[in-house]
Amino acid sequence: MNLILVRHGEIEENHKALYCGFTDSALTERGILQAKEMSEQLKEEKIDMIVSSNLKRAIKTAQMIHQHHKVKIIEDENLREMNFGLWEGLSYHTIKEKYPKELQKWQEDWIGYRVPKGESLAQMYERVVECIKRIRKEYKNQNILIVSHAGCIRAIISYLVGNGVEDYWKYKIENCRVTKIEIVDDFPVLTALNQ
Repeated sequence: MNLILVRHGEIEENHKALYCGFTDSALTERGILQAKEMSEQLKEEKIDMIVSSNLKRAIKTAQMIHQHHKVKIIEDENLREMNFGLWEGLSYHTIKEKYPKELQKWQEDWIGYRVPKGESLAQMYERVVECIKRIRKEYKNQNILIVSHAGCIRAIISYLVGNGVEDYWKYKIENCRVTKIEIVDDFPVLTALNQ
C-alpha cells in the first residue's frame, strides 16, 4: 500500500500565521496556483482513490489533482485539521494577550489540553489514527491519495513511522507538498517528505 499525503494549498490564515482548524477557508490565488502545480506533479502517479478532508481548502486541492485521475473522491470529516476553538483565526501574539491562562495550560500539556470550544491534540490524533486504520483495512494494496492539513499529516506520520503523538512536532509540513509512506507487510516506511 502507498499513502500519498498532500497538504492543501495556501489559505489567507496560513499567509498571516493565524490558527485555522475547523474554519472553512478557501484557497488564496497562490493556493490555487500551488494546487495546479501539484496536479501536474502527480499526473503520472498511480492513484486508486482520493480521500480528502471535507473542508473547502482540501476539497479544492483534491479536485484539482483529480483532473488527471478519474477516480472517486471520498470526503472524510475525520481528516479535518485540529479544532482550535476560541483560538480560531487568531495569531499566537493575540492568543498570548487574550487567553494567557489557556495558553499556559496548553504549553504545560500540549497533548492533553483541550482549547475551550475546541479539541485537544490527543483527540485530533485519535480521530486521524482511526481514519487511517479504516483506510488501511478497506483499501489494502492500493495507492491512496490523502488531501488534508498539516496537523493531520503530522499525526499520520507520527502514528505510522514515528513514536506516536509525542513525535508530532518533529515534522514540518508545507502547503501543497507531497509526503509518501509505503507500507509493505504492515511495515510503514517514509519514502518522501515535502517533495
